[in-house]
Amino acid sequence: MTQKDDWSVPVTPELQKNMEETARAAYENGCSLKEDAIILFKADRFPRAAALAILSEEEFSKAFILINCAGQGRWDSNVFKALRRHPEKQGFSEAMRGYSDWFIDCNKWRMEFNKSALIPIALSRYPDRKNLEAIISKGKSHIEKPIKDFLKQDCFYVGYDKRAKISSKPNSISQKEAQIYLDESDKFKALTELAMKDYSKRCLGGI
Repeated sequence: MTQKDDWSVPVTPELQKNMEETARAAYENGCSLKEDAIILFKADRFPRAAALAILSEEEFSKAFILINCAGQGRWDSNVFKALRRHPEKQGFSEAMRGYSDWFIDCNKWRMEFNKSALIPIALSRYPDRKNLEAIISKGKSHIEKPIKDFLKQDCFYVGYDKRAKISSKPNSISQKEAQIYLDESDKFKALTELAMKDYSKRCLGGI
């Protein structure tokens, strides 16, 4: 994107409302796609189940980004462009899952201690530099080499090379692989719900 194409606008109440509504719609569509993926998985249609699970994760990622940008008062060309690209959304969700794994692992003993503590210990929310770089690097790798996006397409289409020879078939995805993508989507769904709940409390006065 050239500098001429860069833009940033103030987040007015109307724009903020639009971002909230779009985030909610994306979340609900993600839930619907996830439900369809489960139906296909139970019918042993593993390639399409995996593809829909990846699509549902992308919708959850869209909702997550939008609701956070609404809370931060940010709307610009970089955000808009990322929301329209599959690898960026996949990379973001991968990074957030990495952060979630770090958070749980780092605070496991704290959360256990706080169950019976009179004075709870504050949870650690910020990774050290080494862990942060690892989380960011993992997310970037999914953007620079969008293997997941290629796999999603392979789940739908028959691939072929320059000699018109079949290079891939949708039925190459196993039950185990499809389950992994369903689990990843489910995990990011939970993270998106937390983000939306937090936004509701801070910005909308929700309970």
